[in-house]
Amino acid sequence: MNMFTTFSHVFILVSIIFISSTTCTKITDEEIKQLCSKTSNLNRCYKLLKSDHRITNVDAKGLAEISIDLASKNAKEIHSVLSVLANGTRSSQLREMYNHCAANYYNIIRDLEEAKKNPNMGAAQVAVASEEIKSCKIVFAVDHSHVSKKNEDFSFLLSVVRVTVDNLD
Repeated sequence: MNMFTTFSHVFILVSIIFISSTTCTKITDEEIKQLCSKTSNLNRCYKLLKSDHRITNVDAKGLAEISIDLASKNAKEIHSVLSVLANGTRSSQLREMYNHCAANYYNIIRDLEEAKKNPNMGAAQVAVASEEIKSCKIVFAVDHSHVSKKNEDFSFLLSVVRVTVDNLD
């Protein structure tokens, strides 16, 4: 290897590091607040995102991944609760309702996993997940406030995912 080739390799490596460091800038608190202003509750969104220890040094992609992780964790918890409720009821009508929503949350979990694998397609996955949650809201439109509350809370989480994923465009 001659000196020119070595210099070329070093120059390319330094260029890649410089470009990577300038395109992956840490997201600021003001930027988080600005994104959260696009949800129905800026303070709730901000507190939710800031509650995750990983947020201290992330870029926009990292913020989207964190919001997806938070939503996925919540969807898994709701899925588990719905499955337990379905297995624990004697009412076939309630069992069917719980199973319907449990299946929807299973699909939502899958959609969020896809959004995390490919954040640029995240908006489409969030739209599909939003339809799944709408279906579950319809099933539990009357009474069953414990499930309705979980659906509403999850809808808010999806809105946070939506604004962080949209910010990647």
